[in-house]
Amino acid sequence: MPKGPSKRQQKLAARQQQARQEQQYEQEPEVDYAAPDPNTKITWPRTMAGQVDAGKLPAVWPNNINKLKTIQKGRRIAKEHACDNPIVQEMSEVCQFLKLTHVIEPYKVIPRDNAAYGGRLRVKILDDEGKPVHEEVTCRMDLMRKMGELIPKLTVRKKRIEQELSRQADYRERVEAYHEKKALKNGKKKGKGNRKK
Repeated sequence: MPKGPSKRQQKLAARQQQARQEQQYEQEPEVDYAAPDPNTKITWPRTMAGQVDAGKLPAVWPNNINKLKTIQKGRRIAKEHACDNPIVQEMSEVCQFLKLTHVIEPYKVIPRDNAAYGGRLRVKILDDEGKPVHEEVTCRMDLMRKMGELIPKLTVRKKRIEQELSRQADYRERVEAYHEKKALKNGKKKGKGNRKK
């Protein structure tokens, strides 16, 4: 009856296969990370794509209506009219509710604050004749106050905040578990010095 390969031969074959896989992995070209194009634009309504000159429209950054930012970091309205940590998608939701034509520039970054959420909006507040498109929004300040009022009521925002809180809680649990495990390891030191007399 023929015998199969011994355990030693099996281990040697497994090591050789692993070495071949590592060599193959090293030969594969690395893919460079491509940074997103800051000139990306999303127009609402979509039918107006390419027809709106975004350069002439007033810009609104998330920092402009963020209650947690200072005036130096870009806040432009009073704290009682602002909201906590808005993002561009939520600002766009408000503009869609008000039926304002706008252009989302998701990869723009406010120069004065590197830690801010990315993106900005360009909003068409006045029509071609110079009249307000929406009766409640006559200027950029009115629009920012309206955003500060409506963004906390969005269901999209509530879901986003719930997800962020659950992610933070998971992260805290993992960090605590890591520290507990490390403390247990440090408590069980081997050697003669730890023996009881």
